[in-house]
Amino acid sequence: MKTPSKPLLTLAVLIWSICYSRAQECTCAETFEQVVQVYEQDYALFTIKVTEANRALYTANKDVFRKKAAKISDLEECLPVLEHWLQFFRDGHNYIRFTGNSAGKETRKSIAIDKERFLDELDSINKIEDNIQNDLLGIWKYGEYQVGILPKKGAAEGEFIGVVLDIKNVVWKPGDVKFELSQIYGNDYEVVYYLNDNTKRKLKGKLQNAQNLELVDFNNWVKLWPSDPNATTATETDLYGDFHIRLIDEKIPYIRFPNFYEKEPAFVDSLIKSHHQELVNAEFFIVDVRDNNGGNDVVYKPLFPYILSGPIETPNYGLWISEGNIDIFLEGRNPEELDEESKAEYDYLSSLKGALFWPDGDQYASTSVPDTLFAPNQKVAVLMNEKTISSGETFVYRTRQSEKVVLYGQNTAGIIDGFNVLTRKINCFELHYPSSVRAKDVAENPIDPYGMPPDVYVDEDLDVLRFAIEHMTHLIDNTKN
Repeated sequence: MKTPSKPLLTLAVLIWSICYSRAQECTCAETFEQVVQVYEQDYALFTIKVTEANRALYTANKDVFRKKAAKISDLEECLPVLEHWLQFFRDGHNYIRFTGNSAGKETRKSIAIDKERFLDELDSINKIEDNIQNDLLGIWKYGEYQVGILPKKGAAEGEFIGVVLDIKNVVWKPGDVKFELSQIYGNDYEVVYYLNDNTKRKLKGKLQNAQNLELVDFNNWVKLWPSDPNATTATETDLYGDFHIRLIDEKIPYIRFPNFYEKEPAFVDSLIKSHHQELVNAEFFIVDVRDNNGGNDVVYKPLFPYILSGPIETPNYGLWISEGNIDIFLEGRNPEELDEESKAEYDYLSSLKGALFWPDGDQYASTSVPDTLFAPNQKVAVLMNEKTISSGETFVYRTRQSEKVVLYGQNTAGIIDGFNVLTRKINCFELHYPSSVRAKDVAENPIDPYGMPPDVYVDEDLDVLRFAIEHMTHLIDNTKN
């Protein structure tokens, strides 16, 4: 029988968030067993993470959390047990969300406010006698979002909401509540963050200073207003928001990628071409993928002719075949109703259950190179850190093969060995797990969970951007001499 090629397989490797549902009513103990079953059967790296060498450790870990689950009656309180059990795998692409006790969708929280009314409201708060200024209050930005943070009306002191003031994303509108913050102590906060599908994610928040709000292991927000006149934003804060290209010190092109999902490849390609002469004429340019939380690899490929020095290798991936994953690939279709070609592919994949399927055969990697390579003697500084994840890491993985590139910062996050995340619904929870494996030698040469190291380590407390400029300048001068 022929190897699968097009319809079913193409669908399989592109799906990221299709849901497979089960009944809603269940206890924490029953939910725990169902969750364990999903990850043991459908998670692409399970047989790599759990081997004969550590199976006893895994089983004991499962027993510990099984007993904890048996003592919990409230399903919402079950989430920490599931999350802590899941940490055994140390895979950032594995995560669980509590979706609520009702089967229907939550109604998005919203208040009647826009930017003008927000500023009036903030002005009124600031005029209240003995009001204690809080550095949270103001307008903040991350990516395409502008959010205003205000005290939560009718709530206790230390409760805040972040409402959308400006957004190009059609899913959101001004007045929608993007997140809620509850002060724990000092500058530490509990955060409830609302996603595009109205589900919420619980995070930790840290107000690093008056201009920077970190949602830990998720994203970073920069204050737009009121700004701190004493803040040194010329090299960091002003450059850190949206995707853009600009000149630093009037001669060094700087390209910022906060993620690889907010912009289309065509937009990136157009902007890069509009800066073509600046890029090829510079002795070096900078690509900043710090805190890049991934997206689609094709978004950054228009930059390859400027970054690469020659061919690069991309490992061929493996697709984990299980009954649960095949059900998701089918999108609810009856296998008997598939056309002849898709049915043949379905039958072939079904014969491989419980194994990895390598669509590109036995070869370890494929080799590729752009048709054009610009400025071969140029250098490229890539800035990265421990929050460079997913497609941010694949960008680092590919560009570090170029002789032009020098990596600055800290190790990447280390969640690249599994990808193509699928979603399963179990009772009141959504389970997310990778369905594909990065390469044939992941077990012997893993990137997870420690990430890829930089060429030049720079402590996170230093201005990495300014350091890279100084270091690269000396490197080029020394090479000339």
